[in-house]
Order: sequence, then C-alpha cells, then structure tokens
Amino acid sequence: MERLRVKALLSALTMTAVTGVAWVGLATPAQAAATCSWYSGQTGTSSNCDNKDPDVLAASCGNDGQTIYSTRLKRSYDGALNGPLLELRYSSSCRTVWGRLTGAWGTDADQGGCTVTVHRNSDGQEYSRKPAFGATNATVWSNTVYDAGVTAYVKAHCDTSPGYQYSGQTASY
Repeated sequence: MERLRVKALLSALTMTAVTGVAWVGLATPAQAAATCSWYSGQTGTSSNCDNKDPDVLAASCGNDGQTIYSTRLKRSYDGALNGPLLELRYSSSCRTVWGRLTGAWGTDADQGGCTVTVHRNSDGQEYSRKPAFGATNATVWSNTVYDAGVTAYVKAHCDTSPGYQYSGQTASY
C-alpha cells in the first residue's frame, strides 16, 4: 500500500513538473510585443509601443529603463527648485520614453494635484497621468512614446492651492 502511494506521488510530481515546463515556455501578451516599430513604415507618427504602461512593456524590453534627465519642479512664486522630482526615463531596447514624477500629490477638495506628461516632438503626441485622488508623496509615471529617430521630453505641473504652483520640463532626448 505504501509503495502505491509513493508511486502515485511521484507520478503527480512528474506531471506537475512537465506542465510547469510547458507553461514557462509560453509567452505572455507583454512579452509577445517585444519589437517596437512605427506603423506603416512612417517615422514619428504612431507606434505599437505608444501609450503603453512602462512597467508592462518592460517585461518584453529587458527591464532596461534608465533615467536620462531629471529636474526638480520650480515653485512659481519664488522660483525655488523644491518641488517633486521629474525624470525622463528611457528604454534602449524598446526605444521608448516616459516621464516619472516622485513626491507628487493627487487632486483633492482644495488642490488640483500633479500631472506628468511625455511629449514627442515630431508629432506632438502626449500622454499624461495624475496620482490617485488624495495621494501624498506619490510616484506616478506617464505611458510611453516610441522615439526611434525622433526626440521627446517630459513635463509636469502641480497645483497645491492658490499661490502654490510647481512646474518643470526636461531637455529632449
């Protein structure tokens, strides 16, 4: 009886291992979209990697996102560079750019909150995102734009209350 149980257990483990190997070999939708390109052979208009969440796209692009430029947002009334940190992020394997804003806040009853936007220079395509309602000290990022052969920059604006506005922009990359 004990021998049958051991045999049954070994059989079940073998099936689990074989099934697991089969599942590991399958590509997820994010991994299947690893090659970014311009639609219809155009340059600088639209791409299969436009408007993608960089965290989702990263799985197919080798997770190689890096910060190329960063700046603190400037307070409007005195020019102090003490607002949230704005970064232009870039993936060399996907050739995509997106913006990341750290130390941001979301909209609430008396403030407009922060918005981070990526802007592609060749066609003006932009994607923006805000932190969740009521968020404080949040990190938020825009979706991506493909930038093979063109350039892009990121910008951000924060509204905390009357008189407290912050804004900034990176150089193009």
